[in-house]
Amino acid sequence: MPLRLQDRPGRLMLAIPPTSGPEPRFWYRCRACGHSRASDWPDLPSDLDGTSCNSCGSEEITLFEIATRAAIRLPRPLIPPPVRYRCADCGSGGLTSDGDTCPACLGAGFL
Repeated sequence: MPLRLQDRPGRLMLAIPPTSGPEPRFWYRCRACGHSRASDWPDLPSDLDGTSCNSCGSEEITLFEIATRAAIRLPRPLIPPPVRYRCADCGSGGLTSDGDTCPACLGAGFL
């Protein structure tokens, strides 16, 4: 229970007694139902699959790191990998690092 303190006339402050455990590092909010609470994780797990809301079970949650104010949206959006190799003949981006011929022009230089 917070204690009420008055440091000067007309200004009230709340003194919250310290908790027994460490400060929470992460806070999460469910985008489906709006439920939010502090997470008891000491660090982010390497695999976040199956992380869901305790209230409704939705996997659409946003994690907030309190210290850096960084936000992590789950499930993470799938981002296509960048095209790293382009064919010198036709400019297609279908080449891999295996050294194969271009699948678009088959090394002939035209489509």
